[in-house]
Amino acid sequence: MERTLPLESGEIVLGEEKITIRDKAKKEKFKRVAFSAMWIIYGILSIQRYMKTGDEFLLWTGSIVGLAHLAVIIYSLFRTTKGEIDLQEIGKAVFKERNGNKFLDLKLKGGTKRRISKVELVSDELRVFFIEKKIEVQ
Repeated sequence: MERTLPLESGEIVLGEEKITIRDKAKKEKFKRVAFSAMWIIYGILSIQRYMKTGDEFLLWTGSIVGLAHLAVIIYSLFRTTKGEIDLQEIGKAVFKERNGNKFLDLKLKGGTKRRISKVELVSDELRVFFIEKKIEVQ
């Protein structure tokens, strides 16, 4: 028996063997990578301007901004945007809250994470579902 739980921007379908997630994760990941790439380009250009002008401010700001956004891109590589996840793939379900927003991180056995944003409305039902399916919940 499948249950459909509404999210703020999407829905989760809980099945017997898999979870289907319909949200804007692909769009959000694309935005995050695109903006980080733009900031990395800014950092590179800033370092190049330092080479011409000798202004150390350009060197430090370009280095910090570029490296910070490079870390964001690397972090994004360890996240997945899969829409269908088999229950056997899920190692742990971690409920978190930051700045008043509740979200769910599904830690998959392959080492990647699948983040589901804005689960305030259905967090208790999801927690019960994972406990019933004998998936570790934090």
